[in-house]
Amino acid sequence: MINVNFFDMHIKISEKMHHELKNHLHCGDGLEAIAFALCGRHSFQGKEFLLVHKILPISYDRCIREEDRVSWKTIDLEPFLEEAAEKNLGIVKFHSHFVQDSEFSKLDDNSDTSVFDTIYSWINENKPHASVVMYPNGSMKGRIITPNLNFKSVDKITVVGETVKSYSYNSQFQIANSFIRNAQTFGEKTINQLNSMKVGVIGCSGTGSPLIEQLYRLGVGHLVLVDSDHVGVENLNRIISSKKSDATNKRLKVDVIKDHIQSVDIGTRITSYPYLLQESRQVVDDLASCDFVFGCMDSLEGRHYLNLISTNYLIPLTDIGVKLMADGKGGVNSIVGNIHYVYAGSETLLERGVYTSNQLAEESLKRISPEEHENRQVYFNNAVVDSPAVISVNTLCSSLAVNDMLGRIHPYRFQDNNKYSKTVVNLTDWDINSYSVSETKEKMHYQNIGIGNIESNFNLYVTEKNI
Repeated sequence: MINVNFFDMHIKISEKMHHELKNHLHCGDGLEAIAFALCGRHSFQGKEFLLVHKILPISYDRCIREEDRVSWKTIDLEPFLEEAAEKNLGIVKFHSHFVQDSEFSKLDDNSDTSVFDTIYSWINENKPHASVVMYPNGSMKGRIITPNLNFKSVDKITVVGETVKSYSYNSQFQIANSFIRNAQTFGEKTINQLNSMKVGVIGCSGTGSPLIEQLYRLGVGHLVLVDSDHVGVENLNRIISSKKSDATNKRLKVDVIKDHIQSVDIGTRITSYPYLLQESRQVVDDLASCDFVFGCMDSLEGRHYLNLISTNYLIPLTDIGVKLMADGKGGVNSIVGNIHYVYAGSETLLERGVYTSNQLAEESLKRISPEEHENRQVYFNNAVVDSPAVISVNTLCSSLAVNDMLGRIHPYRFQDNNKYSKTVVNLTDWDINSYSVSETKEKMHYQNIGIGNIESNFNLYVTEKNI
């Protein structure tokens, strides 16, 4: 049996599924309603994640509905239970409360004990499930139901979409003097939220370095930094805090940045990985436990893999790309930056044209089998050259990306967040434009929303290594 004192839980749900639930649970007739969710799972360092994969609203005509209770037939839940048992998925029970922020009632206690006793008899494993109440404004409060039918409060519930809403029940911290001026702009609630967030940054050089600098000075509580490369003299024009001695000694970029942040000493915890994302199971597992991730890399394979993680684990993703074209004679042909915000269910980076399937296949083959890649050069349009990189351009794009993240967790812009899924910065035209995107039409991504650790499609891109 699981000891209820030994784990925390975070439940995540897509904005679209949350909207579906709210319409069902609060239809306007003043009677309670019920639904269930089939959830993917993830576990990392003592934290359990339930990731909503499918919704099963129990039809009103299959329930007995009253103002303070609802009952239904277990037979209506059996298809979900069979799938959960087969795939080791989790179950979350959702029902409505009409009094804002009300607690679970004695009737709820009896109902949860009964229904989860049945669920555990169907699903022969000891991982926890959960029960959640939804209030009229869409906010939620949840509790874990352990295998021995004890209750423990869920730490956080997050709705992930164009806007990222978190309902957290941890105590707030005292805002340090370092962040008082941040709080004067965004408020204490947002500063508390930033302090509780775990943010991954993949790529710690041109755009990654200034982005990281902003995140920890905004008060993000935990940063996960991923970059396999060493500092070179060519990086000294844009990696904040890097020194010539770092290049001479071939220090890892993640180590240089980690030492810098720790020397500033304003509270951010740092986890660093000197690996390629697509070659480390540990990196994938850690990123899958993040609240937000930023892609700041040139690798198309890494971008593709981050998009898979975003879909499977319901993690908002911002991808940053900068292309500076010079004529080699001191002239500039174009300076363009692209910031893509991606969430489970939105158009993928592949659909948006950030890369092509052929480019992805080439890069993957080059990493996994360099000899075979060399033999197949005739099939690829290959023109790999080092591009110009300038800190003023990279910092501008990283700053826009960070402020876009702030706009997702603390909507401050005059228009809805769906207007800003893609931002294009063209400095040669001195122009910034933003665009909305559609839902994904990629069947694999749509079917894998919230699937968690059931990730057979990842095997195409990962080579396991002992690290």
